[in-house]
Amino acid sequence: MSGYRDRLRSIYRDYIGEPDKERDIYIGFGLFFAGVTLAVVGFGLFLYSNVLESGSTLYWQIREIALVVGFIGLPSVLLSVVVLLPVGFKTRVVSAAGTVFCLAATVILVDVFPYGWTTSEGINGSVWTISVYATGLVTLVASTGAALVAHYLERATAPAESAEPVDSAESESESVSKADVDSDIEQAMEGAELSWGGVEQQPKTKRLNLDMPDTDSDLDQTAIENSEATTTRADSNDVDDAVDGLRQLQGGQSNTDRSTGTEEQVNALTEFRNEQAEDDDVETGVEEQKGLMSRLRSLFFE
Repeated sequence: MSGYRDRLRSIYRDYIGEPDKERDIYIGFGLFFAGVTLAVVGFGLFLYSNVLESGSTLYWQIREIALVVGFIGLPSVLLSVVVLLPVGFKTRVVSAAGTVFCLAATVILVDVFPYGWTTSEGINGSVWTISVYATGLVTLVASTGAALVAHYLERATAPAESAEPVDSAESESESVSKADVDSDIEQAMEGAELSWGGVEQQPKTKRLNLDMPDTDSDLDQTAIENSEATTTRADSNDVDDAVDGLRQLQGGQSNTDRSTGTEEQVNALTEFRNEQAEDDDVETGVEEQKGLMSRLRSLFFE
């Protein structure tokens, strides 16, 4: 038994919250499950009455029991919501009044059903029963809706109010921690000499300074003044001399034929470039190979 109670308490805390009174949990869940059970039983009895002979005494008795059970089951479910939720006194009074109207309609039903349900004289029993029951049911629905809306608003505003002190505490801790971090950074940067980009402001480099005295026994200035540089100048500046100089640098022959005209000079340059290209081919070992299309063309069309 204690296991069921603990289960009901955990369900109540998960979906509603902390209960004001523990008895409200048991009364509320008891009304809810009892109302659902009565509604299912009443619906089953009403279906069973259709199997019986229409107009017989058992037929009317089973149908009357089904209506009474259904009339009690539906208000019980609605009343359980008001009992379970933490609502005010006025809401509970309104829901109790609606329950009284539903019970009064049930009493009228038992009194007039089945023979006084429909009569030709005055107001028949069905009008009284349905009118009173509808009044009580509407009252219960209104009180239940008000209880649900109030509970929803309370749950929506409660997290926002509780979050404000938490946010303020977090902001204080963040400010304190940020100040500590800034102070630590300043202490760490006191002994460092850095400029933008992390480059040292005063790079540690060594500079070699030579002091040249007026009289130095180790340095013979007269030898420097009397020294002469050996230079070689070309007698001609034409293209043939340039080609000859390039061949000498490459280790070729220095004896060249002198040209006299511009065309001969151009031909000499062209020949020299061709020789360079051939030398490059020999050094790299790469030979020119014909492509596939050229081979096919020579095979079929030549």
